[in-house]
Amino acid sequence: MSEKQPKAEFFGGVPGFPISLAVRAGDYAYTATLGSHTFDANKVTYDSDGRVLSDGSGRGDERIEEQTRATMRNVEAALSGVACTLEDVIDMTVWLRDPRDFIAFNRTYAEFFRVNKPTRTVLRADFMFDCRIEMKAIAYKPRAIAPTKHAKSRRDRTPRQSQR
Repeated sequence: MSEKQPKAEFFGGVPGFPISLAVRAGDYAYTATLGSHTFDANKVTYDSDGRVLSDGSGRGDERIEEQTRATMRNVEAALSGVACTLEDVIDMTVWLRDPRDFIAFNRTYAEFFRVNKPTRTVLRADFMFDCRIEMKAIAYKPRAIAPTKHAKSRRDRTPRQSQR
């Protein structure tokens, strides 16, 4: 008889967007792609080429260090919803609007991963809202193994004979 696999757990959401902030599937957790702030899609304005001019938040001009820290806090909050922390992160994908932000981003990012350093991909991208950075995390944290019906409890086992 096979054990029933746990279902995926979905955490959080963003008003107006059909997404979860994080999903726990077995021993793995995945965050949505997160930025430093949320925005109202109805308030985003574009130039004639379709580039975002403003998302109405007033936060698009924040320095990359501020946006990196805010984004990391948002990733951390999403992970906490599925019982994980930044220490459980094994892989990060990062998108930067301006490649010239890389050095300052990298220095700030290092503040959050001093011991366990996940693998990472950094890409340049245009965004759907006025931000300098977005991130997505994959975390690994084994779930507690529940005893099966057929397993003997510790009390039911015969004690080992000590060897003299």
